[in-house]
Amino acid sequence: MSKKKKISIIVAVVLVLFAGGYIYTSSSKQEGPKYEYYTITRGTVNQEVSVTGKVKPAEAIDFAFEASGMVADVNVKIGDQVKSGTVLANIKNNDVSAQVAQASAGVESARSVIAQYQAQLDAQRAKLAELKNGARPEDIQAAQIAIDSAKQNITDAETNLKNVQNKAQSDLVQLYNDCANSSVSAVNIAVNSISVLTDIQYAHFMTSDNDSNNIADAKSKAVSSLLGSTVDTGRWNFWSIYALSGGAKMSANTAQTDPSEVNTIKALNEVYTALSKTKYALDIVPINSSLTASEKSSLSLERSNINTQLSTISAKIKSIDTQKNVNQSLATAAQSQLNQAKNALNSAEQTMAIKKAGNSAETIAAQEAAIKQIEASISTQNAQIRSAQASLAAISAQLSKTVLTSTIDGTVTKVDVKAGEMASISKPVISVMTNAKYKMEANIPEADIAKVKTENTAKVTLDAYGADINFDAKVVKIDPAETVVDGVSTYKVTFEFINEDEKIKSGMTANITINTAKQDGVLNIPQRALLKKSDGSYVLIDDGKGGQKEVKVETGLAGSDGNVEIISGISENEKIINFSATAVKK
Repeated sequence: MSKKKKISIIVAVVLVLFAGGYIYTSSSKQEGPKYEYYTITRGTVNQEVSVTGKVKPAEAIDFAFEASGMVADVNVKIGDQVKSGTVLANIKNNDVSAQVAQASAGVESARSVIAQYQAQLDAQRAKLAELKNGARPEDIQAAQIAIDSAKQNITDAETNLKNVQNKAQSDLVQLYNDCANSSVSAVNIAVNSISVLTDIQYAHFMTSDNDSNNIADAKSKAVSSLLGSTVDTGRWNFWSIYALSGGAKMSANTAQTDPSEVNTIKALNEVYTALSKTKYALDIVPINSSLTASEKSSLSLERSNINTQLSTISAKIKSIDTQKNVNQSLATAAQSQLNQAKNALNSAEQTMAIKKAGNSAETIAAQEAAIKQIEASISTQNAQIRSAQASLAAISAQLSKTVLTSTIDGTVTKVDVKAGEMASISKPVISVMTNAKYKMEANIPEADIAKVKTENTAKVTLDAYGADINFDAKVVKIDPAETVVDGVSTYKVTFEFINEDEKIKSGMTANITINTAKQDGVLNIPQRALLKKSDGSYVLIDDGKGGQKEVKVETGLAGSDGNVEIISGISENEKIINFSATAVKK
């Protein structure tokens, strides 16, 4: 082959390669990157924690309170058979119970508001569809019916608000009456205690020694607070004292005659102070050999009576605040219903006006703006209800710490607590021998332990039988103290098999997957589809013009399968870009 021919061939090849490259590059520029889209659906989001543990023979589980306080009830004794969920004992928790009731009312009120907003949103979306489709005579008629219905709803809501306000006032009046009667009763009991004290004083403590002087001084202060004396009554006889009618006694009688808020609260506070001073006067009486058995018994009874009245009056004082809070919550909810009814009427009237005015582009745009405003209100309410639920969960957690509940089926083997005793945090007081043959123990890192709760269920596989054979288990105990394993803080968690199985043997290695949280029927997307920014999370959707636009979303539970719950921002059946397919166009 000649040199000239070789050169011609080389030039031809170069031209072909250049042309091919140009065509490929041009084609790539014209087509641009292709995206894979993910369609938003509803489903279940599961949160799980996976650990490895060992099978061990089962043994008794010790139960301890997570809060300190006076034990109110002990419901079991040694030898009793109990089921998982049985309340073994509890400490006094009246105040926390009242807070739980109040928080629950707040959550329900917030849910009611959200339901009303959702109803408005549905109505506004239907209205938008009507605008786009055009109004018909039957639509005008329907709009008028909606206006009439909304007016009736306002009337009903106003009646309901008035009924709620009347009931709230009636409940308070009844409570004030009850408190006033309790105040009078407490004064009578305290006066009787002064009578018993005076009898013992006259029999044994009328000299000038320290005990006599101390009793006389305390008695004078108690009588002054209880009956209003301005002079020293320390050594008066009972009939002289009985003739007095001022102090807490006068306030209690005034409250009983006129149980207003001011009179009732004044009486309760003065009676509580008088009871405290009467208690002190009784408590300083020395129980010496000079007192007869009958006198000692009478003194002990009066001390007990005064303590009971102190508890009663204290509870009455707190009950007024609790009742006011409940009344306020109910009134707020009723007022909210009235406001929503008025808004509904306004919306119905706007609908009528829109139908009569025609369906201009501006009208449709205004309707779309109204929908966005309601959606924003729903988002705000959702945030508020989550906050209210968090408060309720926190208070409920406090309440649960006052209740000792068995997490297993078994037999009570130890009861080291009695009603009236003070319980200490984390001190075992009741033991239950499980009916199960085997348990499992696993150390869970502190990063995951907050997700795990007693009664969480778990799926277990044993290395001896492979991953195809599953066993059901549940969490029965979480140690409060940390255990350091290889320099890492962990917490020992005890599991119990739900069903006995002869395959289970001590010493086997267990692979445990704990179901820590679950949300059913919620919008969810792959976590990889989220764009994380300093002000929150976003997704990319097609803007309909060949590009993409960012939409801010609110996320909820993150699942162990890579999916995450979407609370707001996007809707079911919308499509977002799935970053697993390709890089996003800049």
